[in-house]
Amino acid sequence: MIEAENLSFSYRTGEEDAVPALRGVDLRLGSGEFVALIGHNGSGKSTLVKLLVAVLHPTGGGLRVEGVPVRPGNELEVRRRVAVVFQNPDDQLIMNRVADDVAFGPENLGLEREEISRRVGFALRALGLEGMGERLVEELSPGEKQRVAIAGALAMRPRFLILDEPTSLLPAPVGRRLILTLRELNRREGMGVIHVTHSMSEAALFERVVVLDGGRVLMDGTPAEVFRRSGELRGAGLDVPLAVELADRLRGRGVPLRGDILDGPSLGEALAGLRGSRAEAGGP
Repeated sequence: MIEAENLSFSYRTGEEDAVPALRGVDLRLGSGEFVALIGHNGSGKSTLVKLLVAVLHPTGGGLRVEGVPVRPGNELEVRRRVAVVFQNPDDQLIMNRVADDVAFGPENLGLEREEISRRVGFALRALGLEGMGERLVEELSPGEKQRVAIAGALAMRPRFLILDEPTSLLPAPVGRRLILTLRELNRREGMGVIHVTHSMSEAALFERVVVLDGGRVLMDGTPAEVFRRSGELRGAGLDVPLAVELADRLRGRGVPLRGDILDGPSLGEALAGLRGSRAEAGGP
């Protein structure tokens, strides 16, 4: 469990000046959850990620990761429980061979060679990278590099995996496949996944969506619950998915669409159901 209680953080710009980045955040994230953390630039997303991996420490309130307080001296214990993958895999991949890069984290934990080998094999299989251990990192596609970076984090066997906009440099279909892979890992391993993004279309793929705005939690709920508050989302500088916007317009014109509409397929199903209902009633 990640527990933030009245969590605040301010960046110091001088001896007395402080710029608040997070203000009174209360948040509980379970180790088996599949969560999208969204917000416009400057909303506090990146600051929260840095706090979660103990790169920064709270300037107010409290933050615990699996019971370990995030404070000076506890960095290693926090990072045993939380792993992070950043936007650009080239900033995170440091070894020449794929297997060596995935092994880098476990080696720094001082694990036995046999355990390291097990973890590397597990991580490569989990990300669909079997048989690629001897490949040179520089020869990989951007999507393959991102999967290797995630495999390196997974080899640490964290309770939480945090991904800071990992799909922003990838084509949309590749990014979607990556998210579906993460969903499978979440279900199979019971590992909490926190996906940081500004893409509402990506957020629709998650079970829970947390919206930050101005350093505070603006919304917290299922994608359907969050997307219903489209006016507030736009006020926070975020766009709702096109399918959600179209459904809102249709409902505003009296079209009785049923169910939660999050994306194109769910909108198509709702429209098909509407046509079926009219056909049964003998309507046009």
